Amino acid sequence: MRTLSRLFFLCLLAVPRPLAAAAPEPSGSLGGVVRTSDGLPLPGVAVFVQGAANERRVTTGPDGSFRAALAPGSYTLRVDAPGLTLGEPQAVSVGAGETRQDLVLSPAPVKERVVVSATRGEATLSSLGVSVDVLDRERIDDRGAASLLPLLQDVPGIATARTGQTGQQGSVFVRGGESRFARVLIDGVAVNQPGGAYDFGSALPFELERIEVVRGAASSLYGGDALAGVVSLETRRARAGERPSLRAEGEGGSFDWQRYFGATSGARGDLDWNAGVQRLTTDNEAPNSRFEDTAAALSAGARLDPRTDLRLVARYETSTVGTPGPTAYGRPDLDASFDRDDVLLSALLRRNGPTLSQQLGVGYALTDQLSRNPDDSGCFVPEWEGVTGSYPNCDFPNPEGFQNQTDRLVGSYQADLAAGSRHLLTAGGELDHETGELGSRSSELLRPSRTNYGVYLQDRVLLGSRAYLTIGGRVEKNGSYGTHAVPRAALAVRVRDGADATTLRASAGMGVKEPSFFESYGESFFAKGNPDLDPERSTTFDVGVEQRAFASRLRASATYFHHDYHDQIAYTVVDLDTFEGSYVNLAHTRAQGLELALEARPLPELSLLGQYTYTDGEILDSPSDFDPVYAAGRALLRRPENQASISAQLTQPRWSAGLTLVYVGERADSDFVGLGLASDPSYRNPSYTRLDARLRVRIVAALEAFVVADNLFDAEYQEALGYPALGRSVRGGLRLRVGGRP
Repeated sequence: MRTLSRLFFLCLLAVPRPLAAAAPEPSGSLGGVVRTSDGLPLPGVAVFVQGAANERRVTTGPDGSFRAALAPGSYTLRVDAPGLTLGEPQAVSVGAGETRQDLVLSPAPVKERVVVSATRGEATLSSLGVSVDVLDRERIDDRGAASLLPLLQDVPGIATARTGQTGQQGSVFVRGGESRFARVLIDGVAVNQPGGAYDFGSALPFELERIEVVRGAASSLYGGDALAGVVSLETRRARAGERPSLRAEGEGGSFDWQRYFGATSGARGDLDWNAGVQRLTTDNEAPNSRFEDTAAALSAGARLDPRTDLRLVARYETSTVGTPGPTAYGRPDLDASFDRDDVLLSALLRRNGPTLSQQLGVGYALTDQLSRNPDDSGCFVPEWEGVTGSYPNCDFPNPEGFQNQTDRLVGSYQADLAAGSRHLLTAGGELDHETGELGSRSSELLRPSRTNYGVYLQDRVLLGSRAYLTIGGRVEKNGSYGTHAVPRAALAVRVRDGADATTLRASAGMGVKEPSFFESYGESFFAKGNPDLDPERSTTFDVGVEQRAFASRLRASATYFHHDYHDQIAYTVVDLDTFEGSYVNLAHTRAQGLELALEARPLPELSLLGQYTYTDGEILDSPSDFDPVYAAGRALLRRPENQASISAQLTQPRWSAGLTLVYVGERADSDFVGLGLASDPSYRNPSYTRLDARLRVRIVAALEAFVVADNLFDAEYQEALGYPALGRSVRGGLRLRVGGRP
């Protein structure tokens, strides 16, 4: 692996750079800015300038600008960005001085996506070899999901599992990786707990502008945790020129569902803002599973001068949920609960220029979790479908609770440089300080701290006229495991241009992940930390093809992926006499498979989305001598071999309606209560199919009514064995918007 790292960095250094050469002062030049129709600049896009003698290619800089030295004459311009159209090539006359011609690209029926998380800067999806999906504001609003997990379930390569109902512990698995193998960002700030864990159970689609999911190791840009990919959330912000507005929603439904929401947004002069608050309560279906959540979010921006912007983001969420346990097997725990508080603060100062853009950021993320179990609920013998457990399961009360509080302070600097007409360089560094207070409140808390440093370099290169190479790497110095280097490279090749473009993609990279605080520093007798742990690692690659058809009314893609996760940290008993345990780097798993995705707009008012994922995951090496669930040769836990979803959305001037069908196939799982279901390698958690529906009707210009039905046919299933999922849930309400865009 070290040889592979060196090879990647040698390739980075070997990428050709433009050579300076003495040349006479040009007699004319052509310049401008390439933007989307909603004003978003497009860096790294190829602009083709066709003259009488030949054609020149230039790449837009960090702020979307381009410039070419030209002899006076007539030229035509076109832009290479499938899914965004310039219409007919634009004609321009260049004189002896400087000529300016800005280019505005309109979206095709299936529009091009502009992503940020794949390269840490704006880039069109067609110019990347990386697998990325974007859920924009319209798609989030159309889906009408009660929580974040159903939205992520619609993304290829993503599996989700929740131990119960709304608000209870939720996991996201990217391409067969563990739930702690994806870096989770909110407005650019990592919110994972140290060691990678992130609980999606209480995460709501509250005031989100977009969700980006990068699949494949991304530690070359983000350092730790990004072994399998990145999930990036961005807080909603006012759009350019948006008039001040007020928004309010009231919603009620099944299981005593109540949600109240209010927000204001707008842009005036050099300022823009978006602020919202929300209160949600529901009793759910299982005993002692009531969920209460209060959230607030603010995103405010200021233009300090024509090239300098400042953005501030603040998010706060507090929730509590009952945790009755695996109620499918026996009596619920009627007093256990889980409290959680999350705080996120970020500030980003960015200065844009035609050749050089710089940004300075600082972020703070805090999560404070408390598991309570004040009373002894007694013992029960689990039973399930005629099978009786081999031993009773007893409650272990902890009146003072188990605390898991961690916080992260991050400082970062990044520069983007246009080097010649074909290179866009990105370089930056980060400092990340982690602290925590963890353990049972009845005893002394563990108070660890760790400081990490990272520097990264990336080059996006236009090769010829149809190939885009992205290559880079990062050197990470971690407070636990020391210094490691991780590379990544990706290639996108256009083999056919135009509205029906064909693009071939490939990417490869490596990832590292730090141990959790307990794994490194824990002092429990039964689970002592190991300060000498190595990082968990991954080696990933994928290859695929994307095809646009019918004048960009359809986009289809197919991607094969192979992810290798090694040096995984696992608990093992080190003393068979005392059963003292610790953590070791012995586990090794592999996941490979196929992702298919389809997006179509056969009519302006009808959109179709579909995805299918096949995942072949296997445990290759394991230190587990006692639990057959984790034995070598077994399938990966809670990651289905087959998963698919298809959505249809019909939008009319006064109403819109949508359907989403989700299928999750059989998957390996365990009861973890002694029923022995997992001791049989052939046992699988059964498959399920769920249909979600929604309808919106505009009553008057500023008021609409909506209704959402989740699990419309009341399917009975368990995302995690022992934890019944929510049955049919119907929610309805009113949405008011005053002001804003017409």
